[in-house]
Amino acid sequence: MIPYRVVGKNDFRAYASFALLVLTLAFFIWEIGYAAQQGQPMENYFQNFALVPCQVGQQAFSETLIDGVRSLFLHGSFTQFLMNMVFLWIFAPVVEAFLGHRRFLMFFFIAGFGGHIASILFNRGDCTPLIGTSGAIAGVMGAFLFLYPAKRVETFIPVMARKFDFPAIFFVAAYLAMQALIAEGGPLSGTIAPYWDEMGGFVTGFGLMFVVTLFKPAPKGDPLEHLD
Repeated sequence: MIPYRVVGKNDFRAYASFALLVLTLAFFIWEIGYAAQQGQPMENYFQNFALVPCQVGQQAFSETLIDGVRSLFLHGSFTQFLMNMVFLWIFAPVVEAFLGHRRFLMFFFIAGFGGHIASILFNRGDCTPLIGTSGAIAGVMGAFLFLYPAKRVETFIPVMARKFDFPAIFFVAAYLAMQALIAEGGPLSGTIAPYWDEMGGFVTGFGLMFVVTLFKPAPKGDPLEHLD
């Protein structure tokens, strides 16, 4: 499932979302350059740069914090990087338009660390580095679902070579189901453990948006937006 547009007009200039895209791209280019300089795959160095659940509590808190931030921008493959950027580009501007630039940046990092915390709590003995923006993006999708459960998401499904128009609640549910089944740590990857990084990020994002809307009303849905 590849989303390519959220139905409805949005003239908001999402500077924070764009900055995150540029920063993630810069990290990915650095990864390629570093791996080429070392003459070994970047995977060999994730233990040094990313957050590793089994190391939490065995190193300084400041080092854990820095590793956690770096983990949000490191990627293990071009496919992972590209898909994360597509989802960030499609869904983040809508959430940023509601929160504003600065609050969205705070939200993004809190959601990302929510995913990290879930991974640490449920996979504390795991020494696999946490890499990718997936947890933070899952948080963005949780916020998007809370704010706009009925919004339509135009989606292309390569296997069927067709595009579909799904309501947000269906699209997000299908997305989480795919991640839980296919992504590393899911049942189809050879284990029965859920994908805690994304699940934690989603719950954090959804919960944060619930708290925010206690003070700022959620936007009202436009029944005619499908005509856009």
